[in-house]
Amino acid sequence: MNIKGITSLAKIFSKNSEMQMPEKTLYKVLALVAALGIMIPCCLIVGFISYVMTEALLEAGSPGGGMLFEMQILSAFSMIFGILVIFSVMFFSSDREHFVTLPIPAHHLMMGRFMFAYFAESVMEFLILFSVFIGYFIAIGRNVGIARALHPVSIIGAVLGVVLIPLVPMIYCAIFSLILMASLRKVKDAKIFYRMSSIFLLIFAAVFVYSLRGIGDINMENYVESLGSGDNLFLSTLNVIFFPVPWLAEAISKGSILWLFVYLAGNIGLFAIMFYLGKLLYQQGLYTAASLGSTKKAEIKTKDINEDSQFKASLMKEIRVILRTKAFSGNCAYINLLWPVGIWALFHFTKDKGAISDFISFYQDGKDRAEMIMLIIVIAISFIATALNSIASTAFTREGQHLSLIKFIPVPFKTQLSAKAAVSFIFTYPALLATNIIICYYMKTSVVIGVLYALLMLLAHIISIMIGMMMDSNSPYIEWDDEYSALRGNLNTFFNMAIMMVLSVVVIVLGLLVYELLKLPIAVYYAVMFVSLAIVAIRLLYIGPRRIIQHMKEM
Repeated sequence: MNIKGITSLAKIFSKNSEMQMPEKTLYKVLALVAALGIMIPCCLIVGFISYVMTEALLEAGSPGGGMLFEMQILSAFSMIFGILVIFSVMFFSSDREHFVTLPIPAHHLMMGRFMFAYFAESVMEFLILFSVFIGYFIAIGRNVGIARALHPVSIIGAVLGVVLIPLVPMIYCAIFSLILMASLRKVKDAKIFYRMSSIFLLIFAAVFVYSLRGIGDINMENYVESLGSGDNLFLSTLNVIFFPVPWLAEAISKGSILWLFVYLAGNIGLFAIMFYLGKLLYQQGLYTAASLGSTKKAEIKTKDINEDSQFKASLMKEIRVILRTKAFSGNCAYINLLWPVGIWALFHFTKDKGAISDFISFYQDGKDRAEMIMLIIVIAISFIATALNSIASTAFTREGQHLSLIKFIPVPFKTQLSAKAAVSFIFTYPALLATNIIICYYMKTSVVIGVLYALLMLLAHIISIMIGMMMDSNSPYIEWDDEYSALRGNLNTFFNMAIMMVLSVVVIVLGLLVYELLKLPIAVYYAVMFVSLAIVAIRLLYIGPRRIIQHMKEM
């Protein structure tokens, strides 16, 4: 295996698949805000969870249990969300035809694409895993001493784990890709593959739900107890699927050099299997991908779009692009369902016990502080949900290398802009309204407060849409290889999320200022938030379209 050649290919793919940072001070400031507002808080939260779980499992006699559970959860999510990325990068990158004509062995090309996808997808996971181990070592050090916690083998194992834990699920994704593409030679239909991520998600979710049986009340204490006793079906299943991870947990918790070598051997063995399968199957998989691509294009040519309204035609085009593209449908459209479903699950399973039950009681008793917290949560969800689905912040990026066509098609800029904003509204605001209804139902809020929440959500949603579209129109990322690169490599999505995080913090600070420091009535905080959001939203609706249209003219 030519390591140097594979590494060079991975670097080439990386340079071709990431948006370059615009040479503007604003973007550098946003990059700093994003690091401080997103990455660092996420790492601190994960580290704290690791610390708490390790403390709890130490009492249950399973010091490595919390670390193992978190590593396995991350492995499962890597496999769920990595399968389509690996599939797309390995077989449907836009530069596929160019590279297959070069004198490069097909399996070397596959390994280069795999290494690129592995590192591109795992950067945030590296940081999270680092936080997991930090939380673990702090908890162990507090209980058994720093010397024992910082055993040299344990430290080496943690460093290797940060880099290698995401490797096994990505290897599985590559192996699935190779085998299924070989199978598609006769099927001639890639839909079965695009459903694999949903199948994996359903399987893992079903096993997780099934593991809740027999633990009594569904709460963190009982679940941690099941982890410590070794009776948790979900963790046991993941230990079988991602079998090297328990070996790493043994090496770190016991400082065992033997288990560390066993862990490395397991990773090397899986890597070798992927390499030799690639050598056997990748070339014919590329041929299958080429034939599937030709079939898909032929089908599209037979379809026509006939709309009597320019706005309706533009809107339907935006909706079709999102729903018919797997990367966009999952990450831009269906992700919005997480908010109402997640909020329902939170209230449904915890409304009668724990902190949520206490908070509901405080709110229903008319406690002003509970009302302030509820208002902050509602507005923050609206900001973050709109930025998270990235529909607005990829409004022009989704056009790709055909972006210049927006200047030549016989549709006014304002109409195209309205369609791009409307599609974000259609996919996002109904989910926010459903979330609001669920919150109001469980919190037993009045109809007036429910309507006020809906209006505040709408204002926050408008602000997020306009900021996202202004950023993407100013510096669209059009040189992407595949749709996943358009989302993953687009800095506008990342920066829009950073801005929304900052605005959420501003909302919190206003609450602390108005209610906690100035001791003003909660009604004043409602009024301040409504007026502030309304002014910002109206201002953005006034200047935003003008700037976006000007950017469209310069594209």
